[in-house]
Amino acid sequence: MNVSDVVFEMELGGVDEADIADIVLLCEDKGFNRNFIDEELVKLGYPKLFTIDYDAYNEYDGWEDDEYDSVQKFPHKRSYTD
Repeated sequence: MNVSDVVFEMELGGVDEADIADIVLLCEDKGFNRNFIDEELVKLGYPKLFTIDYDAYNEYDGWEDDEYDSVQKFPHKRSYTD
């Protein structure tokens, strides 16, 4: 990941330009580590942008089959009905 990629991701994430510049300066000294960047973002009050906490996601949490209606597919051949 290049410096420009990191800056672009932070711009898309809504990080202020001054905060981006501060984080880039810190990373030039310590290197670009996604965990370090996310820690700095959290300190400044932004959400994590470069790491995902998979334990926070539970794909079956609150999901039941009854919530979705069945889908009727269209036949691939034309059929005429009266």
